Amino acid sequence: MNGTVQNLSLLRAARGRMAAAAGAAAILALSAFAPRGAAPANDPDDPPAHVVRMTMTGTTARFEPATVTVRAGERVRFVVVSGAPHNVSFDPAKLPADVRRALAAAMPNPIQPLSGPLLLNAGDSYTISFAGVKPGRYEFFCMPHVGMAMKGTVVVR
Repeated sequence: MNGTVQNLSLLRAARGRMAAAAGAAAILALSAFAPRGAAPANDPDDPPAHVVRMTMTGTTARFEPATVTVRAGERVRFVVVSGAPHNVSFDPAKLPADVRRALAAAMPNPIQPLSGPLLLNAGDSYTISFAGVKPGRYEFFCMPHVGMAMKGTVVVR
């Protein structure tokens, strides 16, 4: 009986390690899609960018601020502060077709439709233009931390 309990305990521990390894492997596989090299400098004629910080404190991942309000044509720059990898993703099923098209055109190097590349280091950033995006509220999330409810909203006026 004691041997059976010990075997079950070992089996549970092995399953936990396997699940952690599978999660790490998924993140590493996605990192193959991360951008390489320096990002191009912003054009001084571009509209100003609102800054949203991507952070991790303990087990809490968040966008700060969680809600950002922009005018059509303005840009939002998402900057990794801590807890990388992070990215910015929109759920295509929650967006009208014209907004999907405008955001897809404004999101370089996607790892899948409406999902920006993984940002792997503090200081890495990703900028999205809201040119051509009609007024509305658009939810976004961080794909690696979606299970931790890392999400936010862009309000376009």
